Amino acid sequence: MALAVALMMGGCRVDGTVEAKVHESGGGTVTARFSLDREALAVLGAPLSDGAQTSDLRRAGWTISPVRPAKDGGAEVELSKSFHRPGDLAVVIGELAGPRGPLRGFRLDRHRSLLRATYRVRGTADLGPGDAAATGFANSPDLPARLRDAGIDPGRVAQLLEGRAVEGLHVRLVVGVPGHTRSWTLQPGAPQAVDVAASVTGWGRVVLLAVALLGGATVARRLRRARRPLTQT
Repeated sequence: MALAVALMMGGCRVDGTVEAKVHESGGGTVTARFSLDREALAVLGAPLSDGAQTSDLRRAGWTISPVRPAKDGGAEVELSKSFHRPGDLAVVIGELAGPRGPLRGFRLDRHRSLLRATYRVRGTADLGPGDAAATGFANSPDLPARLRDAGIDPGRVAQLLEGRAVEGLHVRLVVGVPGHTRSWTLQPGAPQAVDVAASVTGWGRVVLLAVALLGGATVARRLRRARRPLTQT
């Protein structure tokens, strides 16, 4: 109940940016940065770096930076996790967003030819239908039961929170592959298809191929010279 009152009366604001950056190797990093005002920080209670809000991510191998105090009395925190194979991107984003969270169905495809590599990230960013999405109820299936056990009507709490939560929650998604980056501002009730693709030339391979061809041509010339018969004098 204290959480509901603080959110309704305090006018909390949380700005979040989730960035998925793909490297040429096919791995990459997923980073989440959150800026919380003073009221939002009070709602979360325990230190962000030590509390239950991040313990599951720590167990999954996420790195959580020390909380940085903000000038307005709030705080900033950053979470990140690297992945090493294209198929791991979906796993890492799933750990961050939750099973019914706003980032769904993400996948990274990488195709390489002799001289070029193509990268494509696809998925859906969806905060959910309407204002209720921003309260987090949909991604916390045990929360309504816990409120009922405490003698609180979860439907009424969700209804009261909707307006405040939408005003205070701002989420931005950034997806970058080698050669191209796109960003989206997520809004409740407006699912957005995420599709970022680019092709890049592997200049390192081009150089190695050129060196190999040059070296092969040099060897061939030397072999031809070695096979020439000596001129009789």
